[in-house]
Amino acid sequence: MSNNQKDASLKEKFKQALNSTYKVISDNIEINEKIENNKISKKFNFLEFENLNSKSDFIKARAETDSSALKKKFSNEDIYKKNLPANTSSKSLYSLAEKIRYESLGSKMLKGINKNFEENYNQIIDLKRKDQLKTKEDVPVIEAFELYMLKNFLNIKLNNLSEKILSIWENDFKNSLDKHIIFLKKNLENQEIYNSKFSKLLQDMEVFDSNDDENQNDNQEENKQDNNQNNDNDNNPNGDQEKNKQEEDQIGMDG
Repeated sequence: MSNNQKDASLKEKFKQALNSTYKVISDNIEINEKIENNKISKKFNFLEFENLNSKSDFIKARAETDSSALKKKFSNEDIYKKNLPANTSSKSLYSLAEKIRYESLGSKMLKGINKNFEENYNQIIDLKRKDQLKTKEDVPVIEAFELYMLKNFLNIKLNNLSEKILSIWENDFKNSLDKHIIFLKKNLENQEIYNSKFSKLLQDMEVFDSNDDENQNDNQEENKQDNNQNNDNDNNPNGDQEKNKQEEDQIGMDG
């Protein structure tokens, strides 16, 4: 058997193992036969099995499969949507908070799942590279928030660079979230309470309010400029008429 054939065989076995893992974790024993017919990638649309060429790729595939299965098992879409923040800046953080919730439940459920998440997040953290870290403009809030959630809910140990990335936004998170962490952890299994609480906390964060105010002010300023321009255009015909009348009067006087 050639090396290519061996690789294909290993990937196929790995695919089947992930499929079995997904079914067990998600309690979805009656899984569609299409997955068995070499179409598992459609079920796990986040995976490209042909591109699994390194240890890090396999670690990522295991963790993402576990996460997808846990989402199916523990996350109710109706509850998630009902508590979705109205503040657009908070929606991505709210989604991440829900992801960490069901991953935390899975980590407590099985040591193997906890190990997969720990290995995957550690390699994500180790791959981070930043040339400049001085202001909030240098760090997307979603990146810092993920580190905050990993540190406080999944107990992932951050390296020096990740701690520095988090530090740019950490005071904002601490002021708004730290005193509620115990309450949130106690309600990991109650999605309604957890989602609604996180939604309110994120919408109450001043940093998002200021961002939304800036966007609203920008839109209002643009609308004001458009209206002024339209008013100028509307006034031009009257100006043209006055100018034409003066020209006609002058012609009459000359005559």
